Amino acid sequence: MTAIDAVLFDVGNVLIEWDPRHLYRSIFVKEDGSADEERVTRFLTDICTMGWHVQHDLGRSPEEQIATLIPHHPEHADQIRAFYDRFQEMIPGAIEPMVAAKRQMKAAGTRIYGLTNFGVETFDDTRRRFDFLNEFEDVVVSGAERMKKPDPAIFQLCIDRFGITPERTLFIDDSAANIASASALGFETHLFDGPDACLQKCRALSLI
Repeated sequence: MTAIDAVLFDVGNVLIEWDPRHLYRSIFVKEDGSADEERVTRFLTDICTMGWHVQHDLGRSPEEQIATLIPHHPEHADQIRAFYDRFQEMIPGAIEPMVAAKRQMKAAGTRIYGLTNFGVETFDDTRRRFDFLNEFEDVVVSGAERMKKPDPAIFQLCIDRFGITPERTLFIDDSAANIASASALGFETHLFDGPDACLQKCRALSLI
């Protein structure tokens, strides 16, 4: 097996938890104060959809995002604004075992980079909150580049900008589509579904 000398990390749901439901469970509540899961699901399925949010990951500002949606759903204007005004409430915290592993790898001399589908403004806010997101040697943010995973072009951008060799780079991501795209370019990959299996893979590659 080729020795791995660099690791390329996804951010959302690999290093930090992210789920809009965390926010909207506090917005849509029943009379007894519990979350109205049905209304949360309906709102995120029909109004603030992932298809809408992905435009922010491609570079559209929160203000533009909100302006495109409120005219179609004026009765939900406050809830739509909350998506970006209260974005940090979608992130309950870090995935601490992965943060610790990232730091251990870096201390051992492995080059550590980031590749994330994230808007510029929301990533800046998140990076101010979680200092470990400033510890990458470099990071590619989809909103700044106006392209996103799984587009092979954004992986090629990482290869060129970071000077990494795919066959010597482990890419960790929670999306099967992103993993498939990276694998096709020659990256060693791990589909993240929790810290335990990922840390086992990192040990097998002598990274931790």
